[in-house]
Amino acid sequence: MLCHKGSIISASAVGPLGGSCLYIVNAAPGRVRRASHVAQSNGKNIGQKLAGELLDVALAGPKMRKWYGQKSNMPRDGEEPEPPIEQEPEPQQEESAERDYVLVTDADTPTGELVVLQLILLRANIRTLVKDTAAATTGYGPYVEPISVDTNSAGELARALRNVRCVVVLGKLGSILPAAQKAGIQRVVLLSTAGMPQPGGFAALFQNPADAALKEAPREAAVRSSSIPHVVVKAGCIQDVPGGSSSINIAPLNSSSGRSQQCSISREDLASAIVASAVHELPALQRKQGSSAAGLVFEVRDAGPGQPPDNWEQLLNGIPAV
Repeated sequence: MLCHKGSIISASAVGPLGGSCLYIVNAAPGRVRRASHVAQSNGKNIGQKLAGELLDVALAGPKMRKWYGQKSNMPRDGEEPEPPIEQEPEPQQEESAERDYVLVTDADTPTGELVVLQLILLRANIRTLVKDTAAATTGYGPYVEPISVDTNSAGELARALRNVRCVVVLGKLGSILPAAQKAGIQRVVLLSTAGMPQPGGFAALFQNPADAALKEAPREAAVRSSSIPHVVVKAGCIQDVPGGSSSINIAPLNSSSGRSQQCSISREDLASAIVASAVHELPALQRKQGSSAAGLVFEVRDAGPGQPPDNWEQLLNGIPAV
């Protein structure tokens, strides 16, 4: 039973086993005083529990007190209220220091799509630079983290390079190299056709426009003179034909002059060489070459009917660093 008298609230309860107790509560919040307590031994706990629940109703209940930030344990007469317990701030999730992402630029080009698909098959952590992130999300689902950034913006590139181990450059460089150096990127893989024989005449009309930037010699020179370990994959005529049905010839190059004879490779086989250069351990890249970082530069081309390499890592580790 609850009753109010002036500034006093009284609450009494009778338990099912005959226990009873009476509380008198001052109207001021938290001033609780037990007036009397008469209980049978077999009904004492039940009566206290029921009286406590009635008292909670009179004082808005423990859930309401908790909701509004009031302590559920209220002070007794003559006691000082307990100081509020300072809640420790939740620890912020630290950014993973593990660099396990491969960043693929121009991933929405024909070569980029094949590179991404092969990286997915290897279960790599992939981040891609694309123009349309929604289309990339629809196409690749949860296997790829697509983002759209301005490659000339240092701030946007810093976000794109977070937790990235290797950058695969399939288009224009922009400001990728200085941003990669600042971010501590461990490897850059560059696709280049600079200095390589290209089809002329009528055949040149059928070249993919996305491959135009690959012919620019300054982008290759910039990578090779950088302080970042790098692999430059050079190709001649890139053909949009099915891959996997030719043996692959890899020839190391110690200059950017390329070959004098016409060479070609399927885009799919070229993507395999690029992916292998990005994911395999290449000890030669750890050796410093003067003021510049060590690098591998090689030409890749079809070598007639046969099978692609079974062990790309062994093949690449046979190439001397330049």
